[in-house]
Amino acid sequence: MTEIQSAFDPRARDGYRAWTTIPIRFGDQDVMGHVNNVAIASYFEHARCEQLVPSMRPLRPRLSTVLARITIDYLREIHFPGAVDVGIRITASGTKSFVIAGAVFRAETCCATSEATMVFFDPEARRSAVPSPATWAALQFLR
Repeated sequence: MTEIQSAFDPRARDGYRAWTTIPIRFGDQDVMGHVNNVAIASYFEHARCEQLVPSMRPLRPRLSTVLARITIDYLREIHFPGAVDVGIRITASGTKSFVIAGAVFRAETCCATSEATMVFFDPEARRSAVPSPATWAALQFLR
């Protein structure tokens, strides 16, 4: 993997390239009265998909992406009602994969961070694939 930016702070709002606002649903809460870890994982998924799917659509069905690994650090509680902002950016890239950093913010407070490894995937061959330069160009806005 090649690191894109070495001075990136995953808890700082200004480090992210694309944003998604997600309403907090009543059902996202757990018995403790705060947003459950599974709901937070879905916030990260929603933000990745909202940004990647339109960029990758012209490349389908020949190429897709799959999630190979994700880590999430839960930093602060989140409570219903309201909304969160999820920022993402590509922080590293390899021959067949890239890493997306993400953070969930409630107002100016960073509540969770994530790092997801995405692998380019050929759905017909059912294996990883090397993307074209056009694919990387389509994802440039996230770097």
